[in-house]
Amino acid sequence: MRASVICLVAFALQSVLAAKRGIVTLYGSLDSLRIDSGPCPEYANVFEGYQNAIHNFTIEVYKHVAPLGTYQFVVSSHSMWMTLAAIAEGTDYETQQQLFKILLLPENPCIRQRYYQLAASRFSLTPDVAVVSTRALVIDEGVLPNPGWHNFVTKNSLLDVISAPIKYNPPVAASVIRQVVYANFPRLNLQGNSVLLDTMDYNGLWNTAFADALVNRAPFHDTAGKRIGSVDMMTVKRRAKVGFIPSLQSKVLELPIGTDNQYSIIIALVVGNNDLRPIVSQLKSTIIKEVLATLKESRAPIDVAIPQFTINSELDARTILEDFGITNLWTDPAATRYISTPPALPSSYVQRSTLTLNKDGVNLPTVVELRSFGPSDPDDLLLSEFKADRPFMFGLFDTETYSCLMATMYTQPTYPN
Repeated sequence: MRASVICLVAFALQSVLAAKRGIVTLYGSLDSLRIDSGPCPEYANVFEGYQNAIHNFTIEVYKHVAPLGTYQFVVSSHSMWMTLAAIAEGTDYETQQQLFKILLLPENPCIRQRYYQLAASRFSLTPDVAVVSTRALVIDEGVLPNPGWHNFVTKNSLLDVISAPIKYNPPVAASVIRQVVYANFPRLNLQGNSVLLDTMDYNGLWNTAFADALVNRAPFHDTAGKRIGSVDMMTVKRRAKVGFIPSLQSKVLELPIGTDNQYSIIIALVVGNNDLRPIVSQLKSTIIKEVLATLKESRAPIDVAIPQFTINSELDARTILEDFGITNLWTDPAATRYISTPPALPSSYVQRSTLTLNKDGVNLPTVVELRSFGPSDPDDLLLSEFKADRPFMFGLFDTETYSCLMATMYTQPTYPN
């Protein structure tokens, strides 16, 4: 009987999460009474504000997540940003202002909604690229979402709202949540009347494949140059965008993904024996724009070597938000009274992110030109190869807005010594 209940509820959850969620006519105003005052005007200058909001939140989350374990992780700050934006639209003034400050959301509700349109259109599920995000507020049976808030967050593709027997049958609720999001979530706390969860998965084809014959077992080192294990190294010789960032003491590489280069991976590899920890702790929100401004097409094909791997992380996002000063959201009914009746009090906020890098691509590697490109300057020599055989940082970006969809650090080889 219990198995039947789990299957039925899981099927219902999966049906909701799999449903298409389109952007519709936007509300003109969203105050605490959720009054629709007509369509929003067009705003031509929201792009930079949206980009700054995503970049700033990405760096802040990255700096908080990195020290929690072995400095090997993947996190989707973009998915978290969308989840928290949805919650912010239903909180009291004090909590809303705290969240707006963290998310860099403007007071103007129409501009916020334009941000949400941009954020919700960054995903893809095509034969060559899968970037899929699930975001949900799971509420206990008997908790009724505020219709105005619920309508707003679902129509703007920010968040799904799902019912589960959290109080009546916690084991069933926990099993359903874990099945739907394909995660263990050992720290899943069901003491409240709701749970926040989000996931993001990436698996895609490079625009240009890595050479089939050149995926070899290769040594991997720590930042001091000591061998700590081995990885399956993918290699290719090709032109690419490269650069050097003095503030990171790192060379950077951008490799396009997909048929239309709609996504890219940007990798930062520390030069020399510099420790990553102080570099991460000193990251500024402007670093992403600094990296983008530095990247230039290489004058000649360069040797690129990157490990092949899958990385999966499950994150207790509530602790991150508490570090940011968000505490009322979990315990104060007044803070979430516009979300539901009775007010939603999430006892957990958990995130799972999974990213896979392999050698496959849309196009085969091209024949490398052998002609000379003249004298090389020091930068050309430094950037003539990019061999990621030591800890590195990287991010998955969409190339229209350069939103960072997933931020990652790789420090632990597939085959440790």
